[in-house]
Order: sequence, then C-alpha cells, then structure tokens
Amino acid sequence: MAITDLDWPEQKKAEYRAGWERQLVREIGPQHILRGLTGELVARRFDRDDALFKLSDGRLAEVHLTWAQGEEPDPAWPATGVFNSLEEWASESMIEQHREWIA
Repeated sequence: MAITDLDWPEQKKAEYRAGWERQLVREIGPQHILRGLTGELVARRFDRDDALFKLSDGRLAEVHLTWAQGEEPDPAWPATGVFNSLEEWASESMIEQHREWIA
C-alpha cells in the first residue's frame, strides 16, 4: 500500500516513514547493494516486512527488512531487488506478487 494512501494523520505517516528509513540504514552492511544510498519509504506490504523505497539515485528498491539491531553481515540481507522505474518494478515484481495474493 502506498504510504500516501494510508488514512493516517500526516504526522503519523512521517513518523512511520522515518522509522522504516532508519531501519533500512541500520541493516545495510558494507557489501550490500544499497550501501551508500538512502531511501524514502514509498509503500509497504503489510502482511510481510517488505517495503518499496525510492533511492537517492532515483531507482526503486524492494526490500525485505530483517529488523536486525545492526548491520547484516551477509550482503544478501536485507533481501533487495532494485528497479529503474515504477513501471519496471510493477512488471517484474508487483504483478506476480498480486497474483500470489489473490490465489
């Protein structure tokens, strides 16, 4: 669900975004694909710990956060897919996830 679509006061949305963005930074280890990038929370899947972030370089990252208390030592975590556009993300990830959701 897009964070902008949540029926929450703007302050709550801002705090929610900030928490997820801090967690993303916390988990990114030295060899992770997102190292050195920041992300703005765009959307999240509420039945999982998956979130979509707009990266500081303009791309999008779909990330499965682990909620670790520090950097993940394995660069495979948090699990991440990077996409060049919203359209690419939709065609390569969202559509299939939607099919699984409704099945």
